[in-house]
Amino acid sequence: MQATFPMSLRQVLPLWRKIIRLYFSVVFGFSEVHKDLPSGKLMNDIAAQVGTSASLELRLPKHFAERFNRNFSEVTRSILKETEEPDFTRILASSFLVRALQCVVCLAYGSWGLLVGPLQFLVAPLSFTGSFIRLLTNGSDCLLHYMCSLCVAALLYTTGALSWLPTLTIDITFVVAFFSIDFALNCLVYYLSSERFGVQRLLLHVVYGSFNTKTYFLVVFGSLCGYSFNLGLMILTGLLTVVIKRYGLYQKTLRLCRWPCFVICFYVEHRIGHLPVVYQHAHKMHHYLHDTTAFDAHIYGSGMNEEFFWILAETLPCLLAPSLFFPYFLNLDTIHASLTNKPAHTRTKEGSGHCMDEDNFHADHHTLHRANYGSALGVLLDFYFNTMGTETKGARGLAYRRCEEKDEIVIRIERCEGPLAVPSNAPCSKDMEEVEEFHTVRSITEAELAAHRTLDDPGIWIALNGDVYDVTKFHRIHPGGSQIILQHAGKDATSVFASVGHSQKAKAMAAKRLIGHLKVAQD
Repeated sequence: MQATFPMSLRQVLPLWRKIIRLYFSVVFGFSEVHKDLPSGKLMNDIAAQVGTSASLELRLPKHFAERFNRNFSEVTRSILKETEEPDFTRILASSFLVRALQCVVCLAYGSWGLLVGPLQFLVAPLSFTGSFIRLLTNGSDCLLHYMCSLCVAALLYTTGALSWLPTLTIDITFVVAFFSIDFALNCLVYYLSSERFGVQRLLLHVVYGSFNTKTYFLVVFGSLCGYSFNLGLMILTGLLTVVIKRYGLYQKTLRLCRWPCFVICFYVEHRIGHLPVVYQHAHKMHHYLHDTTAFDAHIYGSGMNEEFFWILAETLPCLLAPSLFFPYFLNLDTIHASLTNKPAHTRTKEGSGHCMDEDNFHADHHTLHRANYGSALGVLLDFYFNTMGTETKGARGLAYRRCEEKDEIVIRIERCEGPLAVPSNAPCSKDMEEVEEFHTVRSITEAELAAHRTLDDPGIWIALNGDVYDVTKFHRIHPGGSQIILQHAGKDATSVFASVGHSQKAKAMAAKRLIGHLKVAQD
């Protein structure tokens, strides 16, 4: 059943509270896993230690992962119980219209176009939490940028350098040059690194991906049309940002403030973005095409409806304090992140030597959806929470193996040479192996389907498009995670299956488990 459109405030407010509460209940607890995890020092130490030794073994407590996954499962069940399936096609079309209108108003009337932005919360109200949490994920980086910019501006002002250093003005020439360079880089990454897509499919990625990710810049540039900033300010701020991060001052500050690093914030935000119903209101726009190219890469890894607060963060400081600041995405450190995000969002061809993600860790997320939530730096979290894809071995030259003991999760990390295409040496448990299943096809009643919703006897069945499948042995190896299978055990999962999108391979895997046809009771 489709949800009413738009959602009422009475429906929306409890969901906002539930999602925000979930975020803050888990994001500050990662020190329970390891004291150096919240600051990000653990990930740096792993890279350094594995670089000088054959392997590294981490023993992490199991209780936090169990509580974390349990909290997400409870919120998921609550959302599915309290809300109906949203009409994603309508949300997508309405959101695109709002963004197109905002671009036009910003280009015509400058910062007045920012007032159009809140219209997205009328057509996609649950995008409010997604865009707010998206800001929190990079909020500390953004704050660092503006603090560095303020310090450099004060230095240039006191030395008189602001008066003679060259300036850049955001005008039509600047905008055309920016988008031309960006498009050329996307084409270069595709040519050097990407698997080849058909012409029609590639054009779809170019058109849809550009609208989804580049209209953000149109809104910011339109709001700041005519704004001038000092070139020396831009360069020195970027260098200062890099130095602070390179020498560990940023991590020490995060640890002092007890604020989690990007890797943690991104993982938590990303999993929340994939919650049912919430997903259709915002983050699904980033996954609409079920694969990814450099044209789909946003510097913040977000969908269009997750950008509202970031647009304000880019524009308001510049509007309120001219000459002291410039947009965060023009910081040299952020530009570097933007450039590396292009190959990270590319479906890499085999043997490519030009890609930072040759094992397609993040590209696989765009086809698996409910696996590989971490950034390329945060693969450890996927293995800790057991949300990695069944074929995932690692990323960025590190291979991971996971096993569970009584009270611990043991993760072994090894350095690999070249792409991580070789299978892990860790033996798979019996229930993690792919199993050929053959059944007699028969007629199955709705009551019989509903009775099959437990792992023990009688097992787990789901219905898809009128057919019933036995997924008792399959749920553990489901690429999107076992939880989504368990949520729909004994139910019709057709709408969820369709909304996520599945490849022909996935449909063939499902066909192996066909046991019957659903007999619908007559009124």
